[in-house]
Amino acid sequence: MKSISNIFRFINRKRHAAGYGVHSQFAFELIMDTIHTPYSYYIYEDNKKELEQAGLDKHVDKKYAELLFRLINRFNSKEILEIGSGVGANTLYLSALSKKTKVTCVEQDEEKRKIAHSLLANKPENTILTNVLPTDENCFDAIVWDLKQHPHKKNEVVDTIGKTIKSDGFVIVNHINRDKKSKTVWQNTLQLDKLTMSFDLGTIGIGFFKPSLPKLNYDIYF
Repeated sequence: MKSISNIFRFINRKRHAAGYGVHSQFAFELIMDTIHTPYSYYIYEDNKKELEQAGLDKHVDKKYAELLFRLINRFNSKEILEIGSGVGANTLYLSALSKKTKVTCVEQDEEKRKIAHSLLANKPENTILTNVLPTDENCFDAIVWDLKQHPHKKNEVVDTIGKTIKSDGFVIVNHINRDKKSKTVWQNTLQLDKLTMSFDLGTIGIGFFKPSLPKLNYDIYF
């Protein structure tokens, strides 16, 4: 029965990825124009070259990193929190929108923070590197959490997301299907009071805190 359920879910993911069965205009446009898009951006090639020159290209999942940029670009996010920023590879994409973009990077590993500091040295006004979760409320337009890079204090991180995200902001959680604990973390994130519409991309979860949206989840092939 489980295999049959998985087959139906896969079919549903493919249908939603093509826009079928998606009745929300917001969801339809996000899927067709941002999650899946035929367009490219010059920053993709610039960041690829920069990572290759730094010998860090193996640290980035290009498909995921480019999705991060498209989401930040679509919603013109200025204040971003990245939890589990690693060596700063994804930070390059998160901070690429403009000089007004500010990314607070939380990374527990001191060596990785040092590498990130070197990689992001030309963006001192765009990035803050720390190992401490922020406490100010309602201050971030977008929050990005990599469960593989930052598996620590999961309940505290979920609480931080709920407290620090702005109204109309969104959260992206990577590696939500890594193990049972990660799946539970994503489910706990979905239970946050102000989270409305969400998108399950298989390994990536996206949740919006937009009061104007209904509380719905879409399974999307990505």
